[in-house]
Amino acid sequence: MGPDVQAQEWVFLPPAPLFKTLIGAPREPITGITAYGNQTRYEGAVGATFEFLRYTPSDQTQWGWGVFGDGFILLDEDGATFPMRDGDWHAGMYLSEASGSFSHRLEFLHQSSHLGDSLQGIQVPIFFSRENINFTSSFQPFEELRLYANIGDWENIFPRGEDPFFCSAGTELYSPATDLAGTFLRAYLTADFQWKGEAGGSLNKNFELGFQWKFKKEESRDVRLALVYYNGHSDFGQFYQQPDEHWGIGFYFDP
Repeated sequence: MGPDVQAQEWVFLPPAPLFKTLIGAPREPITGITAYGNQTRYEGAVGATFEFLRYTPSDQTQWGWGVFGDGFILLDEDGATFPMRDGDWHAGMYLSEASGSFSHRLEFLHQSSHLGDSLQGIQVPIFFSRENINFTSSFQPFEELRLYANIGDWENIFPRGEDPFFCSAGTELYSPATDLAGTFLRAYLTADFQWKGEAGGSLNKNFELGFQWKFKKEESRDVRLALVYYNGHSDFGQFYQQPDEHWGIGFYFDP
């Protein structure tokens, strides 16, 4: 009994979330900007994750509990101004677990979407508000490869009548790291595929090819520069029924 009790550990406000950010998934809580290459349009993202508590029991699994929030905005360009077309807001809570090469995350998420000021009086806004429960499993057998899958269901969904089911799968591939003046630099490739039942069903595809830079290898925080390609229905709530295909250059900060 004594040795097991001593092996347990509680950490309040650990420096990074237990479940690593899925860098290739379009709606993870990150901070960044994407400039479209085929349109005069920009996406901005501001997000954060706060892990309140980390628990490591005697079996050396790890458990984390925290909250997250993020905002995503879609901007056009009009001369020297950048009018907003859409603003989406996410907030939620999660429970995560990790053991060996596997990690898992159970989330409750609230999402709302609001029509941008530049389209007021031009387009009728959609009342878009919903909550979901989703579960993600991740497998990272070695440092250069990560696989993941997600499944979820929207509850209390507006607009009504949409199919609430969604699921996704993806991968992250990394090159061997290069030492850059004592820092950690490597190339990466991601592919993310998400099926959404809403709007008659759509398969959304997101690909990134770029570089990831960290001050220290063991840190979760990083800076990324990537080429991005997206094809499917829009991830912005006010345009969720509309097809969206674009490519661009993204600059991101991961928590």
